[in-house]
Amino acid sequence: MSLAISDEVHFRAEGPYTKKLVQTERTILMIVCLRPGQVIPPHGHAKREAFVHVLQGAVRFTPGEGETEMRAGEVKLYDGAETVSPRNTGDEDAVFLVTLVRKKYA
Repeated sequence: MSLAISDEVHFRAEGPYTKKLVQTERTILMIVCLRPGQVIPPHGHAKREAFVHVLQGAVRFTPGEGETEMRAGEVKLYDGAETVSPRNTGDEDAVFLVTLVRKKYA
């Protein structure tokens, strides 16, 4: 399977844009597009690990009790059981991919 990520980038004035791009038995690949100031409410992905890859802009993630600022080109692994709330903290649109992988023993 092949897809062009640039074809999947969309923004909405009324709130964040998210879309599942690929789903298999163990893995989900999602794209998230945020306008400046937009935020996704706190949530978790129980029994999964979450790889986040920022493609454009700046995004602040607030997992658990800490905060992490990520910029285009950066990748980070989160425990999906942690509560996270991504926010576009920059002056430009932000785009990131989330790959959720089911934990082997979960």
